[in-house]
Amino acid sequence: MDASRLRLQLRTAGRQFALQLRTLLEHDAFVRGGVYRLRRRCGKAGCRCARGALHESWVLLWREGGVQHLRAVPAEETARWRRLAEGYRRFRLARRELLRQHRVLLELVEQLEAARTVAPPGARRK
Repeated sequence: MDASRLRLQLRTAGRQFALQLRTLLEHDAFVRGGVYRLRRRCGKAGCRCARGALHESWVLLWREGGVQHLRAVPAEETARWRRLAEGYRRFRLARRELLRQHRVLLELVEQLEAARTVAPPGARRK
């Protein structure tokens, strides 16, 4: 591929890299994990859950050091915690995409170097 086309691809990849970097540099707080609705039976024979109407609560679920943690989230705070968990998901997606784009940038730089390099006089061409 010619150097001009490689430079164009490199500029485009650089802009995409910058977009992901911008997401990573946001100031918004986030929380690791996710917010889920938990439905369960309590085990009491006469309870409504024994007839199928399960008890519901919202929980924050996350892993730390290979251990899964679960904390109840008050119903009135569910939206806030879901927003914080979504911020973490966006951060991780941007991080993964940034790494992928970094590899693309390096490959394009290597190709551009090869396209622009000329052999010294008298050297054998590959």
